[in-house]
Amino acid sequence: MTLKKVTVPDSGQDPNIVYTQNWNDFVDAFTPVEQKSHLNTLDHSNASDHSHTNKTLLDTYTQTEADVADAVSKKHADHESPLDHEHANKTLLDSYTQTETDVADAVTKKHSNNLDHSNSLDHDGSAQNTAIAGKEPANSNIQTHVSSTHAPSDAQKNSDITKAEIEAKLTGEIASHSHAAGGGGLGYSLSVQALTSSPADSVSAYFGQLPKAPTTTANISKVYVRKAGTITMANIYCYSGTAGTSESWSLYIRLNNSSDTLIATLAVSTSERVFTNSNLSIAVAAGDYFEIKSVQPAWATNPLTTIYGGYVYIE
Repeated sequence: MTLKKVTVPDSGQDPNIVYTQNWNDFVDAFTPVEQKSHLNTLDHSNASDHSHTNKTLLDTYTQTEADVADAVSKKHADHESPLDHEHANKTLLDSYTQTETDVADAVTKKHSNNLDHSNSLDHDGSAQNTAIAGKEPANSNIQTHVSSTHAPSDAQKNSDITKAEIEAKLTGEIASHSHAAGGGGLGYSLSVQALTSSPADSVSAYFGQLPKAPTTTANISKVYVRKAGTITMANIYCYSGTAGTSESWSLYIRLNNSSDTLIATLAVSTSERVFTNSNLSIAVAAGDYFEIKSVQPAWATNPLTTIYGGYVYIE
């Protein structure tokens, strides 16, 4: 059976609406408008209906589970109770899409435990940032906990020390530091040696870096200087299997086969002789060379099986 033109007073319905043979249709047709005002709210036209602040957005959703869930996530108040609230960072939150990364990012930006975000637990880190930006006060008890004569003063602990200042400090300390044997700077040493020989009477012999016995010919046992500086110290160790007698024996630094500077003269009758001098001052340039010159006396008993080893220090 089909009913046509069933008019319900003040219902606002189309008088030509057609109802099917369905019990729900009968009920709907004869239900007063006053009772239907909030049963069917799709058109939001009843006086009891209310406006959503994001109605335009919600009206765009279809009736899929995903869209409903999305809508709920964007508006979670009941529109009537005091639980409705505005977020201070609503614009930022509304810009996020529903991805896991965006949700995690949003959570890190607002982590209050109160719906209105006004709880005293909220914080923006301004106090912490201010403390970090400034200098921490010095620990007044640091001298108690740090037992050292080099503990920094309060002024030093609170000062900003730059790399340039540290370098300048180190440079000054190096320049002012005194070395016990050989001057006040950083230098390098050149080694010298000579293999076993039996020194002859009343001759001059020469040796340098080459692993050979001393020779009476000068200028063929050169030790070259590769960096300009000053020879400040020489130390030559000499050992003889037979000590020989105690006539005066001298070793020199012969520079560029032209000038001799005495290292030491020894008059001892021992197998071990150490020719050393830490007060030399011989200027050298890159490319200069030197040899060790041995000026030998006429011994009553000559030293035998003699060997040399040592170094010359340049600053």
